[in-house]
Amino acid sequence: MTLLPAIKKFAALLAVAGLLVVALGSGARAASLPVRATISLQAQPPWANAGDDAAFVLGLRGDLTGLEARAVIHTYITTRGGFERAVTGKRLGSVVGTAAAPADALTNSTLLIPLQHPELPRDTLRVRVPMPRGGRAGVFPIELEIRDPETGEVYASLVTFLTIVSPLTDGPAVAERLSVGWIWPIASRSPIRPDGQPSSRLNDSVAPGGRLENIAAALPNADGIAVTLQAEPATLEAWSEATKSSPQQSSFPRLREALGQQESLAGSYSAINMPPLVANGLGDLASQEWSLGSETIKRIAETSTEGTPDTSTIFTGALDANSIALLQSKGLNRAVVRSASLANNGDINLTPAQPFTLLAGTASLPAIQTDDTLGAIFEAPGSPAIRAARLLAGLSVVALELPSQKRGLVIAGSKYWSPSTAALDSVSIGLRDNPLLKSVSIADLFSTIPAERSGNRPLVRRLAPVETTSVPLPVASLLATQQRITAFTSFAGSGEPATSALQHLLLAPNPTASRSANASQLSSSNEVMDNFIAKIGTPISRTLTLTSRRAEVPMSFQNDTGRPLTIRLLLESNQLTFPSGSNRIIELAPNNTTLQVQVISRSPGTFPLTLTVESVDGGIVIARTRITVRSSVVSGIGVLLTGAAGVFLLLWWVTHWRRSRKNSAAVPA
Repeated sequence: MTLLPAIKKFAALLAVAGLLVVALGSGARAASLPVRATISLQAQPPWANAGDDAAFVLGLRGDLTGLEARAVIHTYITTRGGFERAVTGKRLGSVVGTAAAPADALTNSTLLIPLQHPELPRDTLRVRVPMPRGGRAGVFPIELEIRDPETGEVYASLVTFLTIVSPLTDGPAVAERLSVGWIWPIASRSPIRPDGQPSSRLNDSVAPGGRLENIAAALPNADGIAVTLQAEPATLEAWSEATKSSPQQSSFPRLREALGQQESLAGSYSAINMPPLVANGLGDLASQEWSLGSETIKRIAETSTEGTPDTSTIFTGALDANSIALLQSKGLNRAVVRSASLANNGDINLTPAQPFTLLAGTASLPAIQTDDTLGAIFEAPGSPAIRAARLLAGLSVVALELPSQKRGLVIAGSKYWSPSTAALDSVSIGLRDNPLLKSVSIADLFSTIPAERSGNRPLVRRLAPVETTSVPLPVASLLATQQRITAFTSFAGSGEPATSALQHLLLAPNPTASRSANASQLSSSNEVMDNFIAKIGTPISRTLTLTSRRAEVPMSFQNDTGRPLTIRLLLESNQLTFPSGSNRIIELAPNNTTLQVQVISRSPGTFPLTLTVESVDGGIVIARTRITVRSSVVSGIGVLLTGAAGVFLLLWWVTHWRRSRKNSAAVPA
């Protein structure tokens, strides 16, 4: 029951996406006609001034003989709901004008819509569009179609949108442009293999034409607008590793540069579901994931700048009061939340476009929600041009809801979105110098947009309930593996690729998979560590003979891991002392390292010497070896006592001999 609001919101997004798919093909009037020609949108202006010739570049295919390309301009949209219906091709409103040209005679496949200037004499060859009462801008649905001009039969059509603005001769189109924050998620499912190498899925997504490569390739064209990066550190680490072996991955340097220049939000090293972890006593693990995430981004971005990434603003998945309290202890003081993560706030007539107070238990913090409906509209199938046109039109509709008030909206891609470079470029161009929209960072949005109020008080919203009772793996297994990973890191180092893979495998199990499947994944962590440890050779058991009281015992180590290691060496023996200490930290260079260990024998005899090689923190025993020591050396005290005993015996013998002679001389013959 408690999940019903979130389910309804998710279902609504699916409905919008589903309707968009239906609307992609031919229009309703053309559905029953044979396929003779098709139409797509290749390019259009992000907005136009009344008086311009708005150019729409069309993709036309098929037999165009005798057909015309026509634009049907409908009246301006008045509400957000009206826009969402229009996206699906329904209830477009009355027709205010048309523009047409022979389909097979278009110059560069471009259909022009000549717009009438409101202050010039009426020109019947131009389309006069009415503006909203008291307004200077409107968003107009436009049907683009291929039809037979004689019969009126429409063979293919689509719906796009154009924002039309009256010429700006005496002031701006709106008193306050809508501030738009745009979050670009950069993440891959399972980016790292258990051995620390990039997964095949990651390699595919960063190859030329791949999903992540397309996103990174669009960053240079976003110059001049504010893009907020939400980069998953595990994905960045794997991508960085993939670039080393495949230099042709040319867009990663652009991403690295953008991480140091654009706003970047902090996040956990890998995708985790925080509420169940915190509720089941695994808050320390979640906290470590967040710290590692921030450190990884700073290292990859090659910057130590404070605030890069922004650790004060969180944008993540499900949250609850306990997880927010944990994040607040790490510096969190504001949040961007998905709209589905919020409790139902009743019917809202206008688009939520201001920060509010998020109440979670006893904690509260400023927050703003993402507009996931507009995000879904942008990600729905369609050409890059039409996807960009839909998003820009939706944002413009919100801007015109309350054009005299300061308001702001956040658009965020879904976690594994797949936009084309062209679609991102088109939106970036449309946001630049837009008369209704202003691109801002998330930080600027919080600092410049006043918080929404409910009456005389700040608006307070609560999080939707989340499930916290189960984790995809037993708590004890997670804790034991985490402790072993911590110990492993103490001697292998955090820069070891396998260490990063372990962190990813530990806390990123599939929440929908069976426990046995996740347990198998977790066992991969221990297998990775075991394989790594197997490459460390330690002194073997043998018999050692000491011929002097002080000696140096050679101990040979073989490091086949290919990287320097730091280990702890413990020496134990009841009959030996160690001048340099029995507990030593040893640096092992790659290949062979021979250590000369000084020992002092306390007494002759045969006795054991135990060597324990372990991680620096003692959490992992790498090897334990028993060496048998034979010592024929007598200690200094032993020599002194033996000498004293010899002298005593000699004196006793001399005395006894002299007495014996004296007694013999005294006996009469």
